[in-house]
Amino acid sequence: MKRRLLLGCLALLGSLYSFSQTDNLAGDWRGVWTNPAGFVFSAEMTLQAGTSCKTCALTGADSVRGKIIWTLRKVGMNASDDYAKKIGMTATEYVEGEMKCGGLVVLNGYDKDDPNGIIGIDKYRLAISDTGQIIGGITYNNGSWTGQFIGKRVQF
Repeated sequence: MKRRLLLGCLALLGSLYSFSQTDNLAGDWRGVWTNPAGFVFSAEMTLQAGTSCKTCALTGADSVRGKIIWTLRKVGMNASDDYAKKIGMTATEYVEGEMKCGGLVVLNGYDKDDPNGIIGIDKYRLAISDTGQIIGGITYNNGSWTGQFIGKRVQF
């Protein structure tokens, strides 16, 4: 009788456990951001989520935190000469957000380390592929939602 009860409890606990989608998001990504004005940045993004994120546990199981290291690769035709001289410079944006249902990732920039003044703080609405290898979507881009980001998981 005790054995049946124990097995029943284990089966119930097993059915309540679900693998968090955020675990599929955690890790290193490389990508590109563009906008219609012709600006191009390369990105190295590191995200912590699910069980890999110790600070996320305080805000919820679907929380995501990370950073994006941006490198300016190309400026638009209307960029100033001073800004064009910054090609190749880098800045770091710190992001936080959450994984929504269906693989939608909502990230918001909240701080930056940008001594050369090459980036703003952005908002992201991204989708992760079913395979967990590709992430992409749109960004706020100063209110127009015309920025585009696409990234691929870094394979070691």
